[in-house]
Amino acid sequence: MNVYSWEMRHNMKSTMIWTVVLIVLLIMYASVYPSMVKDVELISRVMKLMPRAFLRIFGLEDFDLANIFHYLVTISSIYVTLLGSVFSALLVVKLVAKEESEKTAEFLLSKPLGRKSVLAQKLLAIFSSILILDAILGLASFFVTSYFGSESLDQSRFWLFWASQILLHITVSSIVLCFICFSKRQDGATSLSIGIVFVLYIFSIIAKLTEKAKLLGYFTPFYYSDGVRIVKYGSIEPIFLLLHFVLILASLSVSFIVYSRKDIYV
Repeated sequence: MNVYSWEMRHNMKSTMIWTVVLIVLLIMYASVYPSMVKDVELISRVMKLMPRAFLRIFGLEDFDLANIFHYLVTISSIYVTLLGSVFSALLVVKLVAKEESEKTAEFLLSKPLGRKSVLAQKLLAIFSSILILDAILGLASFFVTSYFGSESLDQSRFWLFWASQILLHITVSSIVLCFICFSKRQDGATSLSIGIVFVLYIFSIIAKLTEKAKLLGYFTPFYYSDGVRIVKYGSIEPIFLLLHFVLILASLSVSFIVYSRKDIYV
């Protein structure tokens, strides 16, 4: 039984729906840009009146909103970073946790497949779906940015930003998978996964507010893949890149160990 092919076929529709919704949001935000850029001076004056903490959260302190790429990156914390992470978390619930809550685990695990093989194929399907969503959304963003923007696009920083979002979504899905594997009952897996995403997201927001809270950023992958900082400096700090891979490897290692030993409720 090819679990990977099965999951990809049955999950492609929801992946495409999420992709289309996010592309529509992208186009909506980008379509506002031409009218907004005409009043950049007014917007700059308004921003100076805003609380400094608000500007830090959205990375607006040093960004040039007259540049469409900078503009889209500042709003990506909602339509790409957060919603993409919610998609990744719900994907884990759909492909892993629902086997217990929908009473299909007994059928699946009765097949001549080891638990680790089942989990590995499901995990591959999760990562494949994340790559499909981010790749299509990245290409759509490239064409939208080129269409609405008048200035030349820094492609190295553009694709680095999208690479950081892929890495973020894979890290989030790995963390959620680890928590779900530890959970004895999967009925509340959806609320648990969304809760994890929002807690990590809030940690990243708090870490941006003051220097005293900056340490909190090391405990959330959202801070590692902060798009504003990546575009501003043109790189991902090596320590954050390392932390991404440490979290992914640690979460997946623990998940495989726990899932292969846990009692499956059917």
